[in-house]
Amino acid sequence: MESTNHQPRLLMFVAAIIAALFTFFPQISVYQLASLTEVVITQMDDEVILFSSLAFVLCAVLCVTPFGRVKLGDGKPEFGFWPWIIMLFTTGMGSGLIFWGVAEPVFHLSNMPPVSLRGDEKDTALALTYFHWGAHAWSLYALAGLLMGWLAYVKKRPMRVSASFSKTEKPGWLSWLDLIAVLAILFGIAGVLANTMALVEQGIRSVTGTEKDLSAVRIGLTALVGILFTISSALGVHKGIKRLSTFNMWLMMGLFIFVLINVDVVAVATRMVSSVIAYVEILPQVSLSTIEGGEKWSQGWSVIYLIWWIAWAPFVGPFIARISRGRSVRQFLICTILIPTFASILWFSGFAGAVFESPYLNEVIKAVNDDYTKGLFTFFAHLPFSEVLSVVALLLLLTFVISSSDSAIYAAGMLTDDVRTSSKISWSVIVVTMGIALATINDVDLNKQVAIAGAIPFTLVMISQLLAAVFEKIMAISSQNTEKALSAKE
Repeated sequence: MESTNHQPRLLMFVAAIIAALFTFFPQISVYQLASLTEVVITQMDDEVILFSSLAFVLCAVLCVTPFGRVKLGDGKPEFGFWPWIIMLFTTGMGSGLIFWGVAEPVFHLSNMPPVSLRGDEKDTALALTYFHWGAHAWSLYALAGLLMGWLAYVKKRPMRVSASFSKTEKPGWLSWLDLIAVLAILFGIAGVLANTMALVEQGIRSVTGTEKDLSAVRIGLTALVGILFTISSALGVHKGIKRLSTFNMWLMMGLFIFVLINVDVVAVATRMVSSVIAYVEILPQVSLSTIEGGEKWSQGWSVIYLIWWIAWAPFVGPFIARISRGRSVRQFLICTILIPTFASILWFSGFAGAVFESPYLNEVIKAVNDDYTKGLFTFFAHLPFSEVLSVVALLLLLTFVISSSDSAIYAAGMLTDDVRTSSKISWSVIVVTMGIALATINDVDLNKQVAIAGAIPFTLVMISQLLAAVFEKIMAISSQNTEKALSAKE
């Protein structure tokens, strides 16, 4: 489909300039952007946490109201239930679970914020991780997806952010809202791409024992991943994204099952149950503001994570809306929030829970505190076929980041109303250029801060979308009541 106006080219031009700044002037762009992000995190920490909690509450309310019966489009769903769920999950979080599956809970255990629970510190560490990866995160995704699906399938408008504020095909100056969404996508994917390469590097070191500088390997793999996710995105949802997502899920399940049969399954299952109870207990303490006395911890973990999910919402939202046509609002919200949340809990309790119940816990703690990327491979070193496990994890990392990235490129095309293959290639080049700049610096914490930079302005856009949708619904109800009153008089 050819683009009918110059807006997509203008948006791409702006994004290309930012990518060039990342490449040629990292001190001005990358570090200054991270500094700006840090200021926002420290000044708006409570507001970010509260916004995510309101998103969760709003989704719950919509599920139990009559609006939950509304279908997102006519006819039967395009995808079967399980292929739909798999694409939801692998697009939203896949590579992150591999990266942080061991590292995050272990880090929390050894750097515990001042929270009070009846359970032990291991339950608390897992509960804090569930908060970051569970219902709050997926509520943000679900809300973004619902907004897009409602606009596209119920209101019959283009699947663009600007469509929330304009009923016309050509958004005019409102296309800058689409640019904000696209920039959030670019920053978010570039940060994840760079972090993935950091873990891949550590995996290569673990398998080969090399101490050489692997900068060239990181950069080369970043470029290779870019080529692969461009091909996958160009193939479309059915041929590319769906098949890759299914492959990822089977490989992930195989890795998970292998780990379980080589650890104390009963102890892991018991830990999962007790940590889920702790998760429910901890929500009132962490859902309304930063932890009292642990503000720095909350800013460095909870706030960054929640903004990160907002950064991914501009592409995860449109993508899950695209694959959810024909499903009711209630089914969409319940499945999008609860099933991935349960899968995340299962993953973290299986990996970190196994470490918590092992005699080598202190060794893993030391590795994680030295470098986040070392935790997973230190864990694997104590399991049978450790090198094979490391290779499988590396493969999963790469295929997951490809799956997420091709969905992002696909969403960028939808948001700019330009889904030509040439445009997908251009967006991919921009993402890879930014990813290479970050991979060259190779700082995991810096990557996280850059990844959330685009989410800061998009948060305001998302709030405006919600208000616009509520206003439009109120006006529609008012118009219907007026028509009924006039009809009754006649």
